[in-house]
Amino acid sequence: MINTTCGTISSIDKLSVEVKIDRKASCQGCQASDICHSFTKKNMDLHLSKPRQTVHVGDTVIIALESASFLKACVIAFMIPLIFVVISLAITMWLDIDVSLQALSAVIAFGISLFVVRWMGKTIRSPRIVEVIHEE
Repeated sequence: MINTTCGTISSIDKLSVEVKIDRKASCQGCQASDICHSFTKKNMDLHLSKPRQTVHVGDTVIIALESASFLKACVIAFMIPLIFVVISLAITMWLDIDVSLQALSAVIAFGISLFVVRWMGKTIRSPRIVEVIHEE
């Protein structure tokens, strides 16, 4: 299954385009969207490969992301940090280390996990532009 959303091209480079997507459209139906939007910008900025079709700034594009890629991204983004922190805490508890050092090790493990998430994220297929709607 493929998930799609619409965005607007805001800039064009030789090999890529920057697309702005309204978060409300992407998060439609999510009960937590009001909470999320209070901490983030109203638009997402994506840097995508330039499509074969001719594009101009202001064109509307349809962007597709495979469901498998989305699920893989969610698992990597949420489970890897959790696993790192739990393992860190389990080891420090097993070694009977002071609680403040347990907390410090959990913070360090979380920081390391972010690098692992970034590295593993490169294996996920990125969204792609599947259709261009030229603005007249």
